[in-house]
Formats: sequence, C-alpha cells, structure tokens
Amino acid sequence: MFAKVAPIRRMPSALNELDYLVDSNKTPHLQVGHLVHIPFRNRLIFGIVTKINTEDSNHSDKIKTIEEKIFDEVAFSEAQLNFLKEISEFYKTPLGFVLKSALLPLKKTKLAKLHLKKITPKADSKPSKPQLSLYKNNEEKITLFKKFLPKNGQLLILVPEVSAIDAVMKFLPADSISIHSDLKEKEIFKIWHKIRNEEIKIIVGTRLALFLPFTNLLTVIIDDEANPNHKSYDMAPRLHAREAALMLAFAHRANCILSGHTPAVETQYFAASKIYNCATSLLPLHPNTEIVDMREERRGRNYGFLSAQLQMAIDKVQSGDIFLFLNRKGTANYVGCRDCGLVAKCENCQRGLVYHESTSTLECHFCRLKKSMFLSCPKCHGPNVIMYGVGTELVENELRKKQFPQYEIIRLDAQTNNARNLNTNKNKIIIGTQIAWDKIDWSKISLMAFLEADTALFVPEYKMSENVFYQLRDAQYRLNEETRLIIQSSHPEHHSMANLASVERFYVKELQERRLFNYPPFYYLIRAYIGQKNLSLAQKTAQNVANHLKVLTKGNLDIIISDPLPFASAYTKGAYWFTLLIKTKFDKYKQTTKWLAKNLPDEWKFDPNPANLLSL
Repeated sequence: MFAKVAPIRRMPSALNELDYLVDSNKTPHLQVGHLVHIPFRNRLIFGIVTKINTEDSNHSDKIKTIEEKIFDEVAFSEAQLNFLKEISEFYKTPLGFVLKSALLPLKKTKLAKLHLKKITPKADSKPSKPQLSLYKNNEEKITLFKKFLPKNGQLLILVPEVSAIDAVMKFLPADSISIHSDLKEKEIFKIWHKIRNEEIKIIVGTRLALFLPFTNLLTVIIDDEANPNHKSYDMAPRLHAREAALMLAFAHRANCILSGHTPAVETQYFAASKIYNCATSLLPLHPNTEIVDMREERRGRNYGFLSAQLQMAIDKVQSGDIFLFLNRKGTANYVGCRDCGLVAKCENCQRGLVYHESTSTLECHFCRLKKSMFLSCPKCHGPNVIMYGVGTELVENELRKKQFPQYEIIRLDAQTNNARNLNTNKNKIIIGTQIAWDKIDWSKISLMAFLEADTALFVPEYKMSENVFYQLRDAQYRLNEETRLIIQSSHPEHHSMANLASVERFYVKELQERRLFNYPPFYYLIRAYIGQKNLSLAQKTAQNVANHLKVLTKGNLDIIISDPLPFASAYTKGAYWFTLLIKTKFDKYKQTTKWLAKNLPDEWKFDPNPANLLSL
C-alpha cells in the first residue's frame, strides 16, 4: 500500500504530491488528511496525506516510507482538504504552500502536546443556493448576522479588512474569535487547535480565515461582499474572498450568505437571474446627498476646489467634524505644459509625477522617484507650465490660508501620520485619502464632501465605474442620516453618480457596457502575466505562450484569448510586463481556469477574476 503526500513546502506544480510507502507498523490506520513526517532528500519534513492507494506500486523499491503520524486523528476534514486542493488548482498555487497557510505553526515540541478530536462526519446533503442579503444600516446588519448564529456547528464571517473586525465582534457572543495576519504565532496556534476541535463556534476574519480547519461549518457570510479589499492581488493565491467562500461553502455543504449595503455587479446579476436567492431589493441609502456640477462653478469664475455650495455648507456647520475626501495626495495631480502638451512622467514607470509644494519637488508615488520642479518646459522650453488637479497637500495649505480658528485641520494620507490627532475633542476638518476611510470616527462627521468624485472614472480599468459607485454608497452607508454629503463632480451625468437615488438603473447601465465587451458577469475573466528585465524578451515570451494556448483551444468558441498586452505602465518593479486576458463562458469557468493553470509555465502570474486588467 502506498499514499500520495503533499510536502509542506513550495514545490514545482508537477510535484505537488509525492508517492510514499505505508508501513502499517509505523503508521497504523493512516487516512487522507493525516499530518505526517516524510523523508525528503536527507531530512524529515511535514506532509499531508492526500490519497491512499491499496494497490502495490510498480516502483516500490525506489519509494521511501512515511516515517510517522503526528496526530492519531486527521488534521483536516475531507471537506476542508478538498477545498484546499481546489484553491491550489484554481489559483495555480503549489499545494504545499496552500496547506502551510492552512496549518498551525509546525513546532515539534508544541505539536506533541496537542490532542485532536475525532471528526464526526456530516450527513451528505445537497448544496443550497447562495443567498444575497442586503442591509441599509447597521441595525439591519446586526439583525441579519444574529439570524445565523449557530446553536451547533460553526459560523464564519469574512470581512474585507482587519479594521472591520472590531465592529462585527461588538455584537457577537463573547466566545467568538477573530483571526487575521496581525496575530502572533502563539495566538494562531491556540485558535487553530480550538477550531479543529470545534471548541469555537463563531469566527470573524479576513481572507486568512478561509484556511482554518473547519470540521462542522454550517454558514459562511461574506460581509460587504462588493468591497474591493476582498481581492488578493499582490501574492498567490490571488483569490477573491467571495469566490473562495462560495467554494468553501460548497465543499462543506454549508449555507453561503453574501451580505452588504451594495452588491457587486456580478452578484446583483446572478441574484436577478435566480442563480442566487435574494429576498431584499436595492434601495437608496442616504437622503441628504447633493451633487455639485463643477463645470457650472467654473462658468461662474470659481476655479477653486471648493464649490460655492460646499463653502456655505462649511460655514453652517455648528459642531462636529468635516471630512473632505480626495483620491490623491500631493499638491497637484500632474504637471504639464500648455504649449506643447508635455506631461511630467516618471522615467521608470511612466506614471504622472505629482507636485509637492512643501519640497518644490515632482514625485512618483509608485517608484519613489523625486526630482526638482521645473519652471520652464523641458521639451519646448516654454514658460506655460501648469499644475492640473488638486491634492491633499494643496487643500490643507489653502484651508490654513482661509483661517478656520474653530477647527483643527488634519491631513491624513500615506505621507502623514496624523491619525493620533483624530482623538482630540476639538472640531476638525479632516483632509484625507482612502487611508483615512477606516481611521475616522464616522459618527462625529457633520459634513462630508468628495472634492473630485470622478477622478478615477477615466482610468482604463473595467471596474472603475463600479468602484466609484461602491465608494459613494459606502460613504452614504457610514454617515449619519442627518449628515450632509456633497459630491463635487465635473461629470455628474455619469451613471455611477446620476443613479445614486435610482440604484437599479446603475446596474442596468453597467451591465449594458459589460455585455458589449464580454466582461463579467457574461464571461469569466482570467489574467495571466509575465515580467522580464528585457523588453523584447518579455514580449516574445508572452506571444509564444499566447500562440500555444490558441492552438490548444482552436475551435473552442467559448474561450477568447487576447494577444499580449503591455501594462499601462509597461516598466514596473524592475521588469517589463505583458498580460494575456482570457475570457470563458461561466458554465465551465472552473474547468477552464484549472486547465489554464496547468498549461501555463510556473513563472507566470495567474489571476482569476482580476481587479485590474493592465496594472499591478
């Protein structure tokens, strides 16, 4: 008898599992899911048994023998192990790496003291449809979550970021636990053991919580499911928590609840198509919202960043904080020449350089390049150098000039560390980027304004309209009903802003555009990309792989493979990057994604359901 064992280490994709002989004296009653010691090269390492074969191997004289079992009982239930294997196959991530993420810290002395309970198999049942449940305020959210508190079994609540955990934990039973990447090794060890033995029923966490050793998982809730932070984009597995949670729930035959104040475009489409159950309808969130057309302000000779409406609103605030939100730091969005059209760009990544008044420098916020501001155009030597847009630094400087003695002015972006100043009792004007979003006390905000709401709309990424719509709705959800929200825009007719009060129209318009370009939810999207230090080598490598995949899929009209496309900033992080965009029909998207993962070379980055198409 021999077994397939996944070594707990990063291995080439062809060697995810290795064959080992089973000695019934050394490892009696060996089962799939056991944590074992295996000889690997000249030492013992940990591994997880993934398959038992009762037949004799034809090469038994060359196969090594499993050394020992670490626990008498399995480390993972069959359902959880199947989920982990699917994550490995679907996201092109070595199985050993996935298993290591799912295991407790492997310390021999500590492991010897642990006892794992026997897992009681769950009765097999038919998977239920995922359910979309919407709420429009925190009270409705609490009511929804309490509905799924388990009497027996386990509940997992996934949140998009660490800062969201405390707000959920406040209304859960005291024996609930949270898990995230900031925990220390000792804490993770303890939590893993208790969840594996079903001593903990309710778990709240970020994406990391998906990999816990559930043995009786009944319900998975993906809260705020449209939040872009549910997507992992910077390291493998590049999973989306919503997508992975659906896989997890299916593996455990558990209920899957997608909750939030604003559904993702795909989620809303699947709910309307009856693929998901949905008992709630889309509703506007905040009645006290005003949109200001900044084109009219300029026609009235107001060229500043504060509209007349916003200036009057600031003057009327009697108490509480004012939050002025911007999507960028610095003094200006970019610097250019009016005569020849030159735009100052980074020499490394070709992104626009941002002007900082305090240092009189042009800076790339991606590559950290810094250079002196020029007074005349480097290209045509003309004097008409102009700064476009507005940044947090400029807003802070201008507000200080206007003098608001009743307010403390605080700038909160990636270059400042003023979050500690938010705790003062004095009324504040907070000028912040996305970093401020989860640091401010929303209950104290008396007035909020998006100074340039449409900044991101014209970035060439297909989810930008959805992201802007979600962010505006998220502000509406977080603010008190009596708080005034002013949205300044030069494109107020855009469907992400024009339909804040007519929510269904936004989805209709967005779906029309996505259908035209075969984007999700009409096709499933996969991005595969490669970076090389040499430009021609990067392009040639990408073209060869594209040609190979097109030959393999010839005649399959359900799969669309693009030619290699350069990233918007072709040279990034010391390499030239090219990507292939693959679109496939949803009815077979899992099979297609796993097939692509197998047929791509190991050095390629693999990103199913990407957040971006042409940028890192």
